[in-house]
Amino acid sequence: MRAFVRRLRRWLSPTLRRPDLLEAREREAGIDFVYRFVLARPADEEGRARYLRRMQDEGMTLREVAAEIAASDEFQRRLRGTIAREHDEASGALAQSEALVDAGALSATLSVEDLARTADEYYRTTLQFADRYLAKPFADPRDTPDLLGSFAHLVAGLRLVPGMTVLDFGAGACWTTRCLTQLGCEAIALDVSPTALELGKQLYARLPPIGSTPPPRFLVFDGRRIDLPDASVDRIFCFDAFHHVPNPADVMRELGRVLRPGGVAGFSEPGRHHSKGARSQYEMKNYTAIENDVVMEDVWTWARAAGFVDLELAAFSTESYRVPPAEFDEITRGGRALSRYADRVRVFLQGHQTFLLTKGVRGKGEGERPVRDSREREGLTGEIAIQLERGSVGSGEPVRGTATVQNVGSVSWLPGSTPHGGVNLGVHLRARDGSPISVDFARIRLEGTTAPGRTQRVEFALTPPDPGDYLLEFDLVSEGVGWFEMNGSATITRAITVS
Repeated sequence: MRAFVRRLRRWLSPTLRRPDLLEAREREAGIDFVYRFVLARPADEEGRARYLRRMQDEGMTLREVAAEIAASDEFQRRLRGTIAREHDEASGALAQSEALVDAGALSATLSVEDLARTADEYYRTTLQFADRYLAKPFADPRDTPDLLGSFAHLVAGLRLVPGMTVLDFGAGACWTTRCLTQLGCEAIALDVSPTALELGKQLYARLPPIGSTPPPRFLVFDGRRIDLPDASVDRIFCFDAFHHVPNPADVMRELGRVLRPGGVAGFSEPGRHHSKGARSQYEMKNYTAIENDVVMEDVWTWARAAGFVDLELAAFSTESYRVPPAEFDEITRGGRALSRYADRVRVFLQGHQTFLLTKGVRGKGEGERPVRDSREREGLTGEIAIQLERGSVGSGEPVRGTATVQNVGSVSWLPGSTPHGGVNLGVHLRARDGSPISVDFARIRLEGTTAPGRTQRVEFALTPPDPGDYLLEFDLVSEGVGWFEMNGSATITRAITVS
């Protein structure tokens, strides 16, 4: 032990003890060295990120990092194992292996069915923590920021809209499924554990979604085939579950099979060294849970074979970087402080990968995306022309005219009869001074789908308001999504008099 400390001290020279004298990559290299020197393994993402943060925020030195790791339970177990092995070797006994659990080797020793049973057993043997499962993502305030931040970025990347059918792969106790239902999606909770899905049903019963939402579906996954027809879901949502799959290439093919052409599968997963982390090792040793590394090169190979044509990764961090006002101003100006924030993001991304896979559309080239529609707010822009027959009508006489609308945006307009996302021409009723009287005064129904660049012409007859002088303001509206004026589209106003 003394020889070990002497060697470590010689490496940690006086210059390297000062974190302020080290570049970010030097600090990271130093932490990796300490892990390999002390624990005889690479640094896991969680530990590396923790020590980098403490070096940045608290001025922790590499020498202090080494001392803390040397005092850890893991090193003490390794040290006791070394002493015990030397004793066993002297007495002729067999030494106990200290090797890390290898996720691939663990998968090879058990069948997919075996691992499905162990996953269900995990939930059955921990039912005393059922309330903790059901309280996610608010069960632990230390975990909540990361869970909510990762969830938000995944939802944003999938561009979810109400009415979509979304498969929640590896739903567990279904907190993510319930959120998808609350967003108006027809959510399907899929998991290998029947016990977990029963907990999910309890969650819906105890915390039912607010308002009128599609009922959820619960499907048990046998680990091989998803019990859904081909091309039957619009989106796939996978939150921290794919890295538990023992047969990822096969499962990716199944995901590609059930996803509709042009659909998107989104994943929030750990990094390429996940299996070596202390928590992963604990789970594999005690619960026979698979904790695979997530290597994007492998993921992309499986995805292309499954019919996906595009891969995007989200660059973000759920960890805030708190700074004094002067440094905040420097960040907003793009100064050097911004590079320090970028270092924090880089460390976060080493252990967190949010990625989106788009399924190909028949007849389209590789990477080409399908035309999006008016269920999404982004891209809704139009031009309106209004011609009134007369600007003055009698009481009870319809206000007649002709409207011409053109889709000058980037998304296709669904027919006006579509419950969510149908595009119509709306009318606001205002006083002559512009003050609002009725925001939803009338609708002029648009028929059929209107692709970008296309025009519709429609005649209308509006029920008049009470006698008086008014302004009719015409604006396009995507039902349940928003008024086009919110996207910068111009409205058209016409004056009328009802006598």
